Amino acid sequence: MVAASFLPFDEAVSALKNDNVPFVTSETIPLHQAAQRIVAADIIAPFDVPSYDNSSMDGYAIRFEDVTHCQHFELIGNAFAGHPFNGQWQRGSCIRIMTGAPVPDGFDTVIMQEQASEEKTEQRSTISFTSEIKPFQNVRKQGEDIQSGTALFTQGARLKATDIGLLASIGIGRVRVFEPLKVAILSTGDELCEPGNIKGPHQIYDTNRFTIRAMLENLAFEVIDFGIVPDCPDLLTQTFSNALANADVIISSGGVSVGEADHTKTILNELGNMQFWKVAIKPGKPFAYGHFHSCTSDGHPKRFFGLPGNPVSSVVTLHQLALPALRKLAGEQVEAPQLQYLPLASAISKKPGRLEFVRASIETSSSGTQVKPLQGQGSGILSTFSSSCGYIVLEADGSNWQENDLVPYLPFDQALS
Repeated sequence: MVAASFLPFDEAVSALKNDNVPFVTSETIPLHQAAQRIVAADIIAPFDVPSYDNSSMDGYAIRFEDVTHCQHFELIGNAFAGHPFNGQWQRGSCIRIMTGAPVPDGFDTVIMQEQASEEKTEQRSTISFTSEIKPFQNVRKQGEDIQSGTALFTQGARLKATDIGLLASIGIGRVRVFEPLKVAILSTGDELCEPGNIKGPHQIYDTNRFTIRAMLENLAFEVIDFGIVPDCPDLLTQTFSNALANADVIISSGGVSVGEADHTKTILNELGNMQFWKVAIKPGKPFAYGHFHSCTSDGHPKRFFGLPGNPVSSVVTLHQLALPALRKLAGEQVEAPQLQYLPLASAISKKPGRLEFVRASIETSSSGTQVKPLQGQGSGILSTFSSSCGYIVLEADGSNWQENDLVPYLPFDQALS
């Protein structure tokens, strides 16, 4: 059973989804800067791509209807990309054509040059073909890639690298996108040491802030790093105030459990309102979410996400709870992740009560594909993330799964790439 103070995972996801609406404004930027940015207005194709029939091969353009009564075709000209053939032709003619060149009006078929032989005389050249000819072969038809009026991207779409090329193909040089969501990050704790420095005998290096930053920057958020904040309420309050003056959202790591030195939750209740705390997932139970009294320029309360201090718990709660909400705040239309169902490579068990995200790898053999839970699932064992490629998602009320049982598997997405 889930403890009464624990919010079930599905309810937490629903609450975050329903509580967050986009509150970023738009800007217009050069196309080459638009990868991973979020489209702020629908993008409609203004014309067909290709805008004319063109050759997909270097070869010879003919009329297919001439094949039945011509064995030798008279070569009457050339067509190059950017330099079409505009001359006169008659039955039995052919055109030497290069890849990308427009197929001349009246012609409909291209034979690749490797399947052709040429005979020259002083007066003319004739071409014969050495393989079967099919109508319309090796011709890219007008509009076969994109048809005029097609909505290529709707508001909220995130642009991939290949999408940039697609937009270039319709002549778009500037794109209207949402401005990046500004996210302030910080870690709390006297035990933390900045990587690159020599740590004390009872210190640990701050891993969470660097992982959080990398995940956010993978999705093109604008990250403002406020570093490590000691376990001092006054310093923490001042850091939060500085962060609120510069960012839309604050993400902190540590300070949201029940220890005497965990001040973050107390300060949030002074500067805003806690919406919920503790979610029934493993790893990652102490996850806090709230609103600040401080608002954006549009009047939206700025948001707070408090992640656990344990490294794996921090990653899982950011990935599964905070990021979907952040992506919605940034204007992105986010689809629910699609689970795959794969057989287990080995038995696995857990205590009932919390939904569990188990780091896993994929094994493929002659007998098929299986998902393998990795050794070392503790909330402080970050190394298994580097050798895993997704999660096995174990239902809250379950306890035992045997080898070859089908289990839900969730591959890692771009945030963890």
